[in-house]
Amino acid sequence: MVSTGTLTLMETLKQAVKDSHARMEAIPFFQALTQNNLPLACYVGQLRALAVIRATLEHELAQLPAHGAGSLLADRPSRLVHLRMDLSGFDPLFIPDIKAALPHVLGIAEQIRRYRAERPTDLLGVMYVLEGSSLGNTVLLPGVLRNFGAQTSGTAHYYQGYGPGTAQHWAAFGAAMNAFPVDAEGRRHIVQAALDLFDRMAGLYAALYPVQADDSVFSATMLNPEAGDHPVPQDLRALQAAVAAAVKCHDEFPYFNERFKERGRDFAKSDAAWLATLVDLPESQVISQVEWLGRVLGNRGIPRLTLERQLILLQEDLAMSWPERAQDFRILREAAGMLERERFQLLPEGRFLDLVRAFQLATDGEQGGSYKGTGALIVSAVCDEAAGIPRAVDSLRPWLCEPERFSPAWIAAVVSTLEQAREALAPRHQVGP
Repeated sequence: MVSTGTLTLMETLKQAVKDSHARMEAIPFFQALTQNNLPLACYVGQLRALAVIRATLEHELAQLPAHGAGSLLADRPSRLVHLRMDLSGFDPLFIPDIKAALPHVLGIAEQIRRYRAERPTDLLGVMYVLEGSSLGNTVLLPGVLRNFGAQTSGTAHYYQGYGPGTAQHWAAFGAAMNAFPVDAEGRRHIVQAALDLFDRMAGLYAALYPVQADDSVFSATMLNPEAGDHPVPQDLRALQAAVAAAVKCHDEFPYFNERFKERGRDFAKSDAAWLATLVDLPESQVISQVEWLGRVLGNRGIPRLTLERQLILLQEDLAMSWPERAQDFRILREAAGMLERERFQLLPEGRFLDLVRAFQLATDGEQGGSYKGTGALIVSAVCDEAAGIPRAVDSLRPWLCEPERFSPAWIAAVVSTLEQAREALAPRHQVGP
């Protein structure tokens, strides 16, 4: 056990944040919640803010060694998963964000990233505050259900903490904190990180409630807590069309759901929303931005064929939702056509389709449709690699060849299709295995 004097790290933190904790309880946001008059937008805004903070924390902890600060949260459910579950119920409502709150939440996320880069043990102070809220939330849970139970089907996963195991998780967390190797200077920094987060959270909650007039905005983080701060449409019709197109594209390729889960679906939404904003740019800039996104996705196991489909579906849904601007949206289809032409210059369309059909036959219709479209993804990845996206195949092949996930026949079909696609490339574009 690490201690300074007679106090453990947990006892030191508890004493240090006592006044900050009392000030948080007196914030108008929580007073309105307990008095059953907190607006729904404020509650949803809080969940979104916490999702951004939790997503950032989990991402940064994952960058640390296995024995590092992240080990303190091992063997417990992800709080980000709880937040995603709660937020999914509000997705159809397209509730705008509270603009004044966004700088606060993005500032907290940036501070978490700075801690990980400069002094990772400071993240213990952040974890102490956030994990401690799991205990406090159980006290607020009845108020949440009274206020918003009708809109949440009587559930509030985040405020329920870890359920009946919340106290046990807190005790285990405390024991791990007290055993973590940190010297006196490190302890002072951990305490300061906790105090700083309390101050930042107080600013966030003050911005969330009371809401100022005309303080609503659509943001990337309302679609995806990991999206960061990038433009999205401010017209509801365009935003709804972007989300609808993203869901359609995502569902065309079951590979995405299987590999990237809910996180992948959220990124599909925020990416589609960003693409919808490009229509106000000159054509050359639209093409440049689409090419950039295609490279990013291609290197992450998402072949550019999916971006083509996204652009086409987005153009169709935008034109249907906003017919007076239909001509403006044509640029998205033109960008998709650019990607298609490049692919078929590398691999003729007829040969592309032959390879896709052969993969379908070798995999029982891509496993009875449960992995439909995978053959096209494989062949498209080879084309992307030939187009100068270095990890296009390497970021896709290992997952599709995982023996615990797929049969030997499937894996053989993947390998064969990759080899045949590379052999079929135009001679100047052929690449090695």
